[in-house]
Amino acid sequence: MANYPLKAHTWKYTSPIFDAHTHVWNTTHLAQTINEQIQLGIESQLVIAHHFEVRAIVEAQFPGKFIFAKYLSTQDIIGSRVERILFEIDTMRENGFTLAKMWVAPGWRNYLKNYEGIFQLTDQRYTPIFEKLASEGFPLLLHMADPDTYYATTYANSKIYGTKDEHLSDLEILIQNHPDLQFQLAHFAAQPEIHRLPHLAEWFEKYDNIVVDTASSRWMARELSKDPDVARKFLIRFSKRVLFGTDATLNTSPTTDNQSPLSPYMARFVAQRILWETNERNTPLPFPDPDTEDLGGTFINGLNLPKKVLSDLYWRNAQRLYGT
Repeated sequence: MANYPLKAHTWKYTSPIFDAHTHVWNTTHLAQTINEQIQLGIESQLVIAHHFEVRAIVEAQFPGKFIFAKYLSTQDIIGSRVERILFEIDTMRENGFTLAKMWVAPGWRNYLKNYEGIFQLTDQRYTPIFEKLASEGFPLLLHMADPDTYYATTYANSKIYGTKDEHLSDLEILIQNHPDLQFQLAHFAAQPEIHRLPHLAEWFEKYDNIVVDTASSRWMARELSKDPDVARKFLIRFSKRVLFGTDATLNTSPTTDNQSPLSPYMARFVAQRILWETNERNTPLPFPDPDTEDLGGTFINGLNLPKKVLSDLYWRNAQRLYGT
């Protein structure tokens, strides 16, 4: 990390890493990012393929490097095009997909502005989708809620977007209704905020069919750093239920910009390694965080997790779930 200007790091964890949450929209700059990841110890990763043809191209260029999540169209989901979604699930295995991905965070209303009424995945019309995924043995990577900071700003109009507590309640009902479906809940199940960790702990105790990932780096760093002692105890207690993920878009240019001394992937990777592995205090997040830019920025307080926990986080949990 010689080109990282804040501090030089010798990481506690030195074995292979699985990144359980990345995106690919096209193959632009992909080779450069993959080469950078290899140098960082990324042995394998879960990629959300946003266009069908991208999966085949990526696999041809980097055979065996990825497992792929089939992105199920938000427009199809909101539009209740259940038969179309069931057909896509029917063809997932033959097309090389290991799991499905759904994005139904409140921001969908900004893209589908003509939609009227209340949308809930717990509506019984969607039940066949989740039953199909479970019967076919496909896990579901699901993103249903967002940071508290979004609900205080972008989603402040609850009549349009709903509330976070409503969205988390819907998510819990969905988990409860489908005990045979394995869920990977994106972004710490939207609950890395310190005051929400007890609620997430209750979920882990009640439901065996959920794991969470640590995407995105700025969200994890911002919230878990607010009380590193509480966060550390939580990660140790539930070390078998958390997967490392950056939420990086792999086709983003790997070059740095004026706002960060590191490439986009490197910045997110370094931020989380500081968070999980060190006992640093008040280390600046090495890339911008729009949620705190008017408050002086986000600072990382490391959790200094034990090596056994780091092994679960970075590798073993993904092996158990996806057979990497």
